[in-house]
Amino acid sequence: MRSTLKMVVFLGSLLGVLAASRSLLGRVPDRDPAGQIRSDAGAEDSAKSVSPDAGAGQMLGPAPANTHVSPVDAGLSDIAAASVHADAIPGARDTADSILQLQDAGEADGEQIIQSHAADLPVGAESSKQGEDMSVAATVAPVSPKRLPIFGLMADIGVPDGFIGSLAIRPWKWLRFCAGGGANGISYGWRTGITLLPFGQGPSASLEYGGYLDGDANAMAKTLGFGSSPVLQRIGYQYTNAHLGLDFGSRRFVFFLHGGVSVLWGQIHNLNAVVPAPTASDASVTGTTQMVVPQDPNARVVTPSVKLGFVVYVR
Repeated sequence: MRSTLKMVVFLGSLLGVLAASRSLLGRVPDRDPAGQIRSDAGAEDSAKSVSPDAGAGQMLGPAPANTHVSPVDAGLSDIAAASVHADAIPGARDTADSILQLQDAGEADGEQIIQSHAADLPVGAESSKQGEDMSVAATVAPVSPKRLPIFGLMADIGVPDGFIGSLAIRPWKWLRFCAGGGANGISYGWRTGITLLPFGQGPSASLEYGGYLDGDANAMAKTLGFGSSPVLQRIGYQYTNAHLGLDFGSRRFVFFLHGGVSVLWGQIHNLNAVVPAPTASDASVTGTTQMVVPQDPNARVVTPSVKLGFVVYVR
């Protein structure tokens, strides 16, 4: 009888120990082969959030107490894999689906998802993404084209222009104005004009107007082998040029060759000094006939003309 009673007490104690052990074992979380803690299907509690001193490399936001928190540096794939085991935690499946969408959507759609889940990402990652976007925007910014210089200095030599130095103004690439002064070896003069360049360079058309003051041309006549004359003491004229030509260069330096037709007009002075006075013998032959020039006559000449020169644009 005593043996039976002792056996019953021993079996009861053994069953109690087994029940307590099973209860304790049911509360310990399981670990997978990779060393990560898997969630318990029967767990009812979840952690509210990761502590602030958890480290900059961990995920922020709600996470189960019995779920391993993966570092952000491990990649989005590891975060999604760790979240798959949190099916029993309310709200955990929505976060995992959002992370998987970020992995599959690509770079463009992923940026929108990152912005919508900015609270789930570290502050450093969001700042890095913004800095990268600013760098790309600065790289692809269009470069504005450089405008052509407007103001320049022009010099040319020709006939009947002489040597002329001018200020050139180019408001557009197809239009140029010029105005300046110079000398022709007899006196000083001036000239102004306009040039059209339909293509910015190459063929050109010019129309110019200028003039020279009266000057003594006897020195030049002697240089050319002619004698002096009272008529050459006052030589001055005005002229217009109608030229076609070629302009080479389009930005800082332009070389041109122009040619066409010029019209010159002016007065002939001291003509009476070259008309011989009648002598006694002439009077007997011609009677009272005598040539007198009451005023200086006007002269007009149409002649071919040519000039070559260059323009240097400085601003």
